[in-house]
Amino acid sequence: METRHRNGEHIELKDLSTSDTDQDEEFDEMQYNEHDRHFSIRSVAVGLLIGCLMCFSNMYFGLQTGWITMGSLQSSLLGFGVFKILAKGKWAVFQGFGPLENVVLQSTAVAAATMPLAGGFVGIIPALGMLRPDEMLNNSIEVIYNWWGLLLWGFALAFFGVFFAVPLRRQVILKEKLRFPSGTATAHMIRVFHRTVQPPADQTDADGNFSLLQETEKHRDTEWNKRWKVLAMSLASSSAYAISTYFIPVLQSIPIFTWIGLSSVTAWNWTITPSPSYIGQGMIMGTNTGLSMLAGAITGWGILGPMATKLKWVSEDVNNWETGGKGWILWISLSIMMSEAIVSLLLLIGKMSYKYYKARKEGGFQVEIEPAPEHHLVSAKIWVTGLILSGISMVIITSVLFKLPFWEPIIAFFLAGIVSILAVRALGETDLNPVSGVGKISQLFFAVVAPGNAVSNIIAGAIAEAGAQQAGDMMQDLKTGHLLRASPRAQFYGQVIGSAFSVVFSVAAYLLYSSAYGIPSPQFGVPTAGIWIDMARMMSDGISAKNVIPFCIVAAILAGMLPIVEEFFPKIKRFLPSGIAFAVAMYVTPNWTIPRFIGAIGQYIWQKRSPHTFDKYMIIVASGFVLGEGIFSILNAIMKTSGVPVLTCGGCAPGMCSGC
Repeated sequence: METRHRNGEHIELKDLSTSDTDQDEEFDEMQYNEHDRHFSIRSVAVGLLIGCLMCFSNMYFGLQTGWITMGSLQSSLLGFGVFKILAKGKWAVFQGFGPLENVVLQSTAVAAATMPLAGGFVGIIPALGMLRPDEMLNNSIEVIYNWWGLLLWGFALAFFGVFFAVPLRRQVILKEKLRFPSGTATAHMIRVFHRTVQPPADQTDADGNFSLLQETEKHRDTEWNKRWKVLAMSLASSSAYAISTYFIPVLQSIPIFTWIGLSSVTAWNWTITPSPSYIGQGMIMGTNTGLSMLAGAITGWGILGPMATKLKWVSEDVNNWETGGKGWILWISLSIMMSEAIVSLLLLIGKMSYKYYKARKEGGFQVEIEPAPEHHLVSAKIWVTGLILSGISMVIITSVLFKLPFWEPIIAFFLAGIVSILAVRALGETDLNPVSGVGKISQLFFAVVAPGNAVSNIIAGAIAEAGAQQAGDMMQDLKTGHLLRASPRAQFYGQVIGSAFSVVFSVAAYLLYSSAYGIPSPQFGVPTAGIWIDMARMMSDGISAKNVIPFCIVAAILAGMLPIVEEFFPKIKRFLPSGIAFAVAMYVTPNWTIPRFIGAIGQYIWQKRSPHTFDKYMIIVASGFVLGEGIFSILNAIMKTSGVPVLTCGGCAPGMCSGC
């Protein structure tokens, strides 16, 4: 199963590929072939191109709602499509694109696409800019809000997580054989893409030609042509919506309640955003997540927030994240996320300990023989040297940029290594990479290391989140490569190259969107920034919002019970809400949740009514919806900075339309 990130969480994509019964044994027939091409310039180049587009798309959606997609399924699909289409032109450079190259392509694309989260561009950087002057102490943050400062920051966080992951491969993939559902699903999809039809003897005609085989290949080409047409149509519809919202801004947030005389409902952000991209996100998220998000939006923005305002616990400024209703329910959301993350990690540690105890009692794990030739592995010399150099550069850059004592980033670096191990294991077992949770745990730790220093607290969380994010992504990719017998070294090189280029892509995207719209702004509310700041303030000053603590305690208890019930009563797991999704919808305004809910319900109905077309086209339609608006947001930002006027601001509610 593929994953996507929201507020740093990897959440599984339901029903996209493999079932729970799929095991590594399905790939046992795969063998390393020395003659196959693993690493190639063309696969890396196309991976960087796809990764660049996904990076801009991730930056756009991340700044809006904190949603980031890993995109391994999408990148392998698009990469396969690019080569399949261009190969028809008879150009030799595009001929013979194989599954092992596709593995490297998607590894490169994923690394290039996810830096907006790993580098903190959608949460950490905005949060630092939103701190009060009295919270800066002796730290400096202005230096990072230019091209060179952001580049240095990005390169400081770009690599050490990749090196963390390399030595873990033997333990979690060869020894414990953790499933890594998204990596397994990607391997299945790549194998399907590149599957060739073998010609049985009884499929020849009278002249000895493989007539039935030719019919089969022709049928496959016809089916893929249908898929590309579906992708093109979904991309086109999403792109058209993106462009139309620039010239008719009311389409960004349609205030239907204001139009019927209920402007007080509109004030709580209950508007309609008919965005194909968010509908596509809902399709990818699945029914449980969509329902959980709707419940969270209703609870936060329909009940608790208005109640706090009516009782005068907060100011009348609903969208003020410090004194208004938005800021009040943000504390409850943070409590839910912290509780679920901590309980989940404690359960994971308990399961790990029991597994090791049981394995040791039974004589240890049965280690799979290393299938990769020695020269396809990443040598200890490479990863140890890389880890040391990337760690030193991170310490120097963060110390200089933020005027931190050098020992603080050193401690954060070692803490990042520990939480990366937990994150990789959680990802391997559950398809959930709790990077947001491990970031908050680092903030808790740094409340003791650097008490009262909000900058140090947030930077520590950023370092931990970056390490866990990159280590998790790398391990998912290594699982895909292991199943298909791709070279770990080739994947490692692709990941490093993708990470390096992604720093440039991310800085360009951040500066483009910030110069066009401002951050924060109606277009980019950067909700995850408020979570980081509230966590830092809670560590130094406690919870300042009036009368919110009892609600936080109740929410934390209920959220903490969810992973416990899921662990001990797995049969009812599918009936339980997602605590993280519920919490996310409490800090993301409802206009973003409604189309996600529509998408989640839409894919459920589609699956029930036409499972055959659902299996063939759902991920393609959803990917087209997401990528179309994400890509054309670049054009919108360029038009904004160039001063291209909108056509009309008619129908817009005050403060809800960018450009009006």
